[in-house]
Amino acid sequence: MELIRAAGAFAAGTVMDGREMFGMVEGLLAEWAAPEFTTVMHSEHAVLEYTGVAGFREALDDWMSPYERFRLAIDDVVVAEDKVVFLVRQLARTRHQSVELETASATVWWLGDGEIKQVVFYLDQRTALTAAGLDPDRPAI
Repeated sequence: MELIRAAGAFAAGTVMDGREMFGMVEGLLAEWAAPEFTTVMHSEHAVLEYTGVAGFREALDDWMSPYERFRLAIDDVVVAEDKVVFLVRQLARTRHQSVELETASATVWWLGDGEIKQVVFYLDQRTALTAAGLDPDRPAI
């Protein structure tokens, strides 16, 4: 739990292979996920919800499936009460035609009672900050 709250291996400036990073997160979830832990993939057009640690893996396997290479660059980590927000860039190369992509996105982790309650992946950083109760126009740290 403290690894996520304090950023630890997931500090601003970190760039890591997506599968490696998510494998590390799965280890944390195995120890700290609440029994009702959910993963939510949130976009402007759809919201998909997955249950448990296995659901976390399913969501991310599905998300990364179109890419031959997928990395995450953590640009900022914001701790706000019972939430941790990671502002990231997704750096990927598609399996078909090897198109290079870079997309700003974010995750919000809800913590409570010594457990990780939920993680929501957002394709829009402003939406993520707002969902976490933060001003999306706040100055960058």
